Amino acid sequence: MALTTDDFILHEYKARQLWEQREYSAVINHTKAAAEKAGSRGDDAGWWRMMYLLAKCQRQLGDISDLVETAESLSEHPLTSRDPELAAKANALRSAGLRALGQLPEALEVAREATLEFPETGYGSKGKLEAQQVLVAVLAESGHLDDAWREAENLCRLIDVNTEPDRAGRAYWSIGNVAFLLGRSKDATEYHDRAATCFSPSRDLNLWAIFNKASAFMRLNANLVEPATLQCIERAEMAMSISGGTPQDELDIDVIRAHWCFLTGALPEAKLKMSGIMARAEVMAPLSEGDARILYARILAAAGEAEAAREQAKTGMELFENVGAVMRAEQARELADSIKSVNF
Repeated sequence: MALTTDDFILHEYKARQLWEQREYSAVINHTKAAAEKAGSRGDDAGWWRMMYLLAKCQRQLGDISDLVETAESLSEHPLTSRDPELAAKANALRSAGLRALGQLPEALEVAREATLEFPETGYGSKGKLEAQQVLVAVLAESGHLDDAWREAENLCRLIDVNTEPDRAGRAYWSIGNVAFLLGRSKDATEYHDRAATCFSPSRDLNLWAIFNKASAFMRLNANLVEPATLQCIERAEMAMSISGGTPQDELDIDVIRAHWCFLTGALPEAKLKMSGIMARAEVMAPLSEGDARILYARILAAAGEAEAAREQAKTGMELFENVGAVMRAEQARELADSIKSVNF
C-alpha cells in the first residue's frame, strides 16, 4: 500500500517520540521511512528534518561512518545551499563525525566552512553556535591551540540568556577543553563547572554522562587528583550503568578509572585495567586508542617495564600521526624518548 501524507506525519511523530525516550535504533527506522516519503512528494523541508534526526541518532549510537554519509547528503541537498543555518548545522555534524573518525585535516576544513556560512546577521543563531563549537574542538585536537583559544573567546560571546542550557553547556565544555590543553587549569575548571550547571541527568542522561566522562579525562590529564575529578568519574560510571553506552564509551570510562588508579598510587590495579582495555583496542577510535596507549606507556614505565612502555608510546605516536594530531604525536615521541628507567 502506498504511503500517504498521514503516514509521513505518523512516522515523524513516532520518531520524535522515540527520540525523547532515547530509543535511537527505533528512531532510525521511522526517520528513514519518513524521509523516503518526504522525498517522493517533494517535501524538501520534511526530508531535511528527518535526515538530520537520523544523523543525530547515528551519532548517539556511535555509527560514525553512517553519520558522515548522512551529513554529506544533507550538505549536498539543494535546500541546504539556500539556507546558511542548515548548511552550518549539516557541516558541523559532518565535521564532528570526521573528527571522531580521526580525520582531523578534513574535519578542520569542514568546520571552517561551517562557520563561514553565516552573514553577520546570522551571528547569534543556533547553527552559528554549534558550528563555532565544532571549530574550536577540531582546532584544539589538531594542535592549533592559539587559534582554538581565539575562536573559543568568539564562542563565549555567542552565549547569552536566550541560549538553550544544553547548547550553552556544550560551548562552555569546549572552551574549558582548550583551556586545559593550554595549561590554564583554573580557567578550564571554571568553564567545565559552568558547563556542569547547564546539563541535567533528568533531561539528557547520556549527554550528562559523556560530559562527566570528558571532564574527568581532561582533569586527569592535568593531574588534578581531587574530589571534583572523582565525582566526574563516579557520575559517568553511574550514568553509563543506567543508560548504557557504545563500546567506545565503555572503554573510555575504563581508561579514566585506570588513570585515576595510576595517579592515586594503585599501580597494579591500573596496569591490570589497561591490559584488559588494550585487548579490546580494535573497537576504539584512533584518538582514543592513542590516548589509551600513552597512558599505558606511563603505567608500564612506572612498573619498570621500559621496553614495553616505549612500544606503547610509539604505537600511540603513530596513531596520532596518522590522523593529523601533530601536537599529540610530538608529545608521544617525547614520552617514548624519555622512558629509560623505572623513575617516571
